[in-house]
Amino acid sequence: MRETSGSAPRRVRSAEPSGPRTGVTATTVMAAVCPPRSPRPNAPLDGHGHYHAGMSDPFGGFDPRMFEQVPFFRELAKVMSWSGGPVNWDLARQTAEALAGRDPRALGDGGTSEEAFSDAVDTAELWLDQVTGLPRVAGPARSLDAGAWAELATTAEGLGRYVEPIARGMGETLSGQLPEELQQQLGSASGMKPALDALGAMLFGVQVGTVAGNLADQLVGTYDLGVPTTDPRVVGTVGGGLGRFATDFDLDESEARYWLALREAAHRRVFGGLPWLREHLDDLISRFASEADLDPSRMMDALGGAGFDPSDPEALEQALQDPDAFEIEPTEAQKRILRELQTLVAFTEGWSATIVHAAAADRLPSLGRIEEAALRHRAEHGPGERFLQQLMGLDLKPADLRQGRDFCDAVVAARDLEGLDRAWARAEHLPRPDELEDPSRWLVRMAAIELGVDGDPPEQH
Repeated sequence: MRETSGSAPRRVRSAEPSGPRTGVTATTVMAAVCPPRSPRPNAPLDGHGHYHAGMSDPFGGFDPRMFEQVPFFRELAKVMSWSGGPVNWDLARQTAEALAGRDPRALGDGGTSEEAFSDAVDTAELWLDQVTGLPRVAGPARSLDAGAWAELATTAEGLGRYVEPIARGMGETLSGQLPEELQQQLGSASGMKPALDALGAMLFGVQVGTVAGNLADQLVGTYDLGVPTTDPRVVGTVGGGLGRFATDFDLDESEARYWLALREAAHRRVFGGLPWLREHLDDLISRFASEADLDPSRMMDALGGAGFDPSDPEALEQALQDPDAFEIEPTEAQKRILRELQTLVAFTEGWSATIVHAAAADRLPSLGRIEEAALRHRAEHGPGERFLQQLMGLDLKPADLRQGRDFCDAVVAARDLEGLDRAWARAEHLPRPDELEDPSRWLVRMAAIELGVDGDPPEQH
């Protein structure tokens, strides 16, 4: 008999085809945004709420009061009155939860409870204390079903740390440079900014919710992407991911649970315990967003190429099923920043793998098989990551997943684990892209810093 986490039983999602999924939210909302116009020749309302023949009708004969008592349109009014930032997180959460469902299987067929995972994390912290000088960070250890993770991820402190700066820049660009044909459809732009902002937040909410909803069935733990997906102090399993991971690669689930507890706790020590690291990550994301070069006309063409017709709400749902249809090509400046981001992720994952191996090599007999399975699982570019890359242009996955571990192995061979931990002293100590490829360059720079001289080695030709 399977146990659930400490929460009340939740509904089980029926079997569905695999692959990216989209919910009904996009269709229903867009249907309301683009309602059919009435052909009746009513004149507009005057100051007393009556139609006056001498005034131009901003609604083209459509009386917005006609649906005041319809519950759906009251909800639409709430959506269009959103003023909480560039992403409508209420809509993102609803979309993600509709896609992710609520799976009561916390850790798959093993029937492991949240208490068991929490105990594994407590043990993992003791093991990590013996191999790293980075202190443990207090925080909850959760066994999250897919819907619960989606709820935590669709917040400004979850996935918002990565998508809000991008959405804000895209929204400002699009609202300031609307294609001429769209301006004609909307009429005068005067006074339209709040509505356009709300419309942009709605669209980004659907997009981010689609990302989160697909990630919810892809992730094994909260740090699967190499960066936090929720509050950095929270560690945990996601849905039935750990059970599937163990089953797919024929692993002992108990050992896999301790490995995951170690990996999650190691990531928490850096992202939850080093404030400057979150600031450094936020800075990279902000720089990435600021270097975007968005062409609204080209984006509208792309929407048209994806089959999106504003008069056909069903088209948006169909288009969202294929993330490739909305691909945003990063600029050259963004590609350079992406390389820095991917270097940070590669080093973090390499450091974590190295520390976990040092802590558990004599404790988990199948650790080698688990590590190889984890690399293979990470190499899979799931639909959630594809949506994040195509909709936002943000690809956090390193091109070479083994490079970070190879870098750390080389540093440990030369300076031991304590020398590797020095990379976490401050942002300037993190390896650069060229140093990740050639660890000797980082070792030379660190040695120079210890001697109080310029740490940059000469260029190699």
